Amino acid sequence: MSNPPMPVSGNRGDAKPDIRSQSTFYKVIMTPIIFVSFLLSLAIVDLKYSMHRSHYHAERRPSRLPPWLHRIVYKYRPYQYAAIDENGKPVEDKNDYYHSKQRKLMAMEADDAFQMRRTVVAGLVLAGLVATWGAWWTFRWVLAQVYWV
Repeated sequence: MSNPPMPVSGNRGDAKPDIRSQSTFYKVIMTPIIFVSFLLSLAIVDLKYSMHRSHYHAERRPSRLPPWLHRIVYKYRPYQYAAIDENGKPVEDKNDYYHSKQRKLMAMEADDAFQMRRTVVAGLVLAGLVATWGAWWTFRWVLAQVYWV
């Protein structure tokens, strides 16, 4: 007797997938590929945002460009500080301001990483094909050297 289909929710974590329906191939091969692609995507997104922050907010950063051209190219944006009350907490959000902003930043970076995961998987597949071709070409060259000498 089969189980009735589970309802699908608009929220990402509510619907529970039927793990028994996944094949062994998927569990052994695809799961590590998806995990590695997500980690690489997250690293790329973090690097991108780190570079943007360093260029946007660096006024005295050593650069080969003249300062006026550096500001045009990298669209200089000075830091804007939040207003604080007498206790030193931000006015607009008095409840755990730092951690709430960190959660929002983490969610935004994770969303960007999920969106670029297909591109990273395609890059991994292309890198794997190039590595396989290079190994095959090297092996063929070594065999030619052994048999011709």
